[in-house]
Amino acid sequence: MPAMIGRDAEWRTAVDAVDALGDGARVLEVVGEPGIGKTRLLAELAGHARERRRLTLTGRATEFESEIPFALVVEALDDHVRRHGESLRARLAADDVARLGEILDGLRTGPAPASPGDAAERYRSLRALRRLLEILAEPDGLVLILDDVHWCDPATVDLVDYLLRRPPAGPVLLALAYRPAQAPARLTAALATGHLGRVHRRLALAPLREDEVTTLLGPGADPRDAAQLFRLSGGNPLYVDALRRCGATALGAARTPDDLDPALAALPAEVRAALGAEWESVGPDSRLLAAAAAVGGDECEPALLTEIAELPLPAVLRCLDELVARDLVQVVAGTGRFRFRHPLVRHVVYASAAAGWRLGAHARAAAHLQRVGAPPRARAHHVARSAAIGDAGAAATLVSAARAVGAQAPATAAGWMRTALRLLPGDTSGAGLPERAELVAYLAERQAAAGCLADARRTMGVVLDELLPAGHPARPAAVAYTGVLSRLLGRPEEAQALLTAELERRPGADHSEVLLQIATYALMRGRLGEADERLCQAIAQAPGSAAAAIARAMRPMTGYATGPAYRPDAPQACPAALLDTLDDDDIGRRLDLFAWLCWTGLDAEGPRDSLRRLLRCRRVAVRVGHNFVLPYLLAMQALMEARLGRIGAATGAADEAVAISRLLAADEPLALALLTQCWLHRCAGEHAAAIATGEQAVAAAAASSGWLATARAMLAFSRISAGDVRRGAADLVSAGNGRELPALYPHNRLIACTALSEIAANLGEPESPRHWADLAERIAEPGLRVGHGLALLARVYAVAPDDPDRAAELAEQAGALLTGAELLLVAGRAWLAAAALRLRAGDERAARDALGHAEDIAGHTDAADYAAAVRRTAERLRPHAAVPAVTGVAALTRREGEIATLIAAGRSNAEIAAELYLSVRTVETHVSRIYGKLGVGHRAAAVSRLAR
Repeated sequence: MPAMIGRDAEWRTAVDAVDALGDGARVLEVVGEPGIGKTRLLAELAGHARERRRLTLTGRATEFESEIPFALVVEALDDHVRRHGESLRARLAADDVARLGEILDGLRTGPAPASPGDAAERYRSLRALRRLLEILAEPDGLVLILDDVHWCDPATVDLVDYLLRRPPAGPVLLALAYRPAQAPARLTAALATGHLGRVHRRLALAPLREDEVTTLLGPGADPRDAAQLFRLSGGNPLYVDALRRCGATALGAARTPDDLDPALAALPAEVRAALGAEWESVGPDSRLLAAAAAVGGDECEPALLTEIAELPLPAVLRCLDELVARDLVQVVAGTGRFRFRHPLVRHVVYASAAAGWRLGAHARAAAHLQRVGAPPRARAHHVARSAAIGDAGAAATLVSAARAVGAQAPATAAGWMRTALRLLPGDTSGAGLPERAELVAYLAERQAAAGCLADARRTMGVVLDELLPAGHPARPAAVAYTGVLSRLLGRPEEAQALLTAELERRPGADHSEVLLQIATYALMRGRLGEADERLCQAIAQAPGSAAAAIARAMRPMTGYATGPAYRPDAPQACPAALLDTLDDDDIGRRLDLFAWLCWTGLDAEGPRDSLRRLLRCRRVAVRVGHNFVLPYLLAMQALMEARLGRIGAATGAADEAVAISRLLAADEPLALALLTQCWLHRCAGEHAAAIATGEQAVAAAAASSGWLATARAMLAFSRISAGDVRRGAADLVSAGNGRELPALYPHNRLIACTALSEIAANLGEPESPRHWADLAERIAEPGLRVGHGLALLARVYAVAPDDPDRAAELAEQAGALLTGAELLLVAGRAWLAAAALRLRAGDERAARDALGHAEDIAGHTDAADYAAAVRRTAERLRPHAAVPAVTGVAALTRREGEIATLIAAGRSNAEIAAELYLSVRTVETHVSRIYGKLGVGHRAAAVSRLAR
């Protein structure tokens, strides 16, 4: 146990976290005010972890470098990664090595490739970092200590958030120390929603008591001095130490010019004076060198300090010796670098230096780094603090740096781009840079990628109002993007008003592209009639154009496109006729629209071709940096994979969609991603997770005014699968806005009809199944296998109670059609229905044939819920399970035997009705007869009698 006064309980908790790593990942928060002992506790913890043979890596964030992307992570990992780079490259996937090489020099294999700044790239970089931590943790465990996280850059906050939501699969302890009052809101929110219970511990360090301060001062301390130090320090160990170093009698007023750290202004004046007195107690050259070190960075080498301080190297080394002797700075072991004893000491030194001198010092630091070949991103920190208005070279450096870090650190890129634009307030093309409109638009894109959607929307307002006049060729794309930002902010009316105003700005011009955008918004909000009207206007306004072809292909999504023009063999309705003949640049200009086209082709062409085209759109989105489209593409990819029965692959895509949506901080794409996750949880048989995710999807959809009907429908389907049938059915009808379900997309409307028809039949409602079957037939597009198959399946449940043979024939037809259309899980439902109905009619051979088709589908899917249904049906077809033999009991009929078997298995009457395709009322009649033959009066007794 280290000598840590007043920290016994906290130390035991920290040690337990290290010692329990064999059970999996852990998170340890150490929080408290500046100087309270967070760093000391972590240092002792690092020593303990190394004694236990845990790989221990540490990094400390600083306020002055808080915009440098992944600075904290680089400090913690890079030296170790550099030493073991070869073995790590051998164990990492090539794509992960490339992404990590953009962050960690120790894994870089060449010049950093140009990387688009989209959220998917950020997500994959975070995933690669997590994989690196998992490898580093083998075999004995990894303790990753990140200190002063309240100063970390936004990219590191992204990583912490990601690791909390997706913990490493291995023995990794993430130990974080920070000041709660200064922590970024995103970090606080991430920690608040992170893992709870035994895997996540939060240590809040309190001030020392007066007796503990006395103990800290050591034996022989004067109690009066101890009392005074306790009063002045408030029990803060750092303040006690600072006051003791200078002597309380020497305290005077503290100098506080340019207090960059808010904690400095909050310090007691005596403590500020004590920290300042240490710095002022050294010689003038050493004070100058200390100021240079404060400018240079958290860790500095003598060569850099020589340039900043403008002192010869021998003088620099002498001054470093004096500063180390006074414990103002310390040697970073094994590196040849130096750092301040504590961040507050560096801040006092930096704030005490003259502002003009600091400006020149940053300029000298930037010049030195340029001479030694440092890339723009390494110089940008100093350039941003020293460049003057009109400095085109500095602006170019900042623009290059912004583009270099834009993918992994969009907030940093936005900050540097803002500074570059400030340096060149007028025309930028004269400095060899792109036009100002392009740079400002890039600033907006980085703001949006960082989750600052409101800032991005304001920035695009400048682009539209000041930089791109009507008629400018770049204006339509800028208007469309601005509308997207408004929509992502949950302001769909503002987005529509913006586009409508653009229609009025140039009457008589071709506005088909704008009409397509307005139609897209209406589709997302479930206003299908309005969407169809806008698509028809686009077709009429520019007949024969690409926009008209896109509008024609999108119309089936509204449910209003009918007739011979929309047969599957009609080339103008086939998305392949567009996507497969366009180059990537054409697709990139209309990505949000083509995402819909990929979806529209599903029923006509099946999921494989649609998935191929969707993946192409996704690659284009990554290349052109349209990160806002990626959650939509990924969610659609997940649903296409699910149609093929590949639930594991679908879940991976949906998880990525959720992660990117959270990085965007936008509710609308998050709603779509969550409702997709909800559906996949249902397919996996994870009913509680499906309902919880569905509720989150509904909340996000309500906040964004998009996808609400679909989210409510997915939640309703989950409730039905979980056994809450009546509530789920009522919720599904409500989501569809009544018994005609007009608010649901055509495919979802058909799926709802099959579910509601089945439920109504099982509940013994003779009219309702016919209503849902009739509705499905009206909705289904003639000639499309999917629509025809789903309409047949809805009819199965309407016919089954009275004519099981006919219902079985319909189910087999539906199963064949849906299998051919690769809607596999629903096809499997149809084949299982056919098997149950054939068995009910006494045709066991036909039942086994139908079950064989269902089992074939089970061999091509990893959907746990479906696999369980197949197993249940197979159990019913086992010869010995057909009619239970009960001694001393009158023989049960075949139907009674089936029901008795299910009673013994713990099924409720409603569950038995659903499994045997009977009404609940019919099941209740059979159950009464079984009770009579068994001589029992209730279910528990029947189960007991059957068990014997």
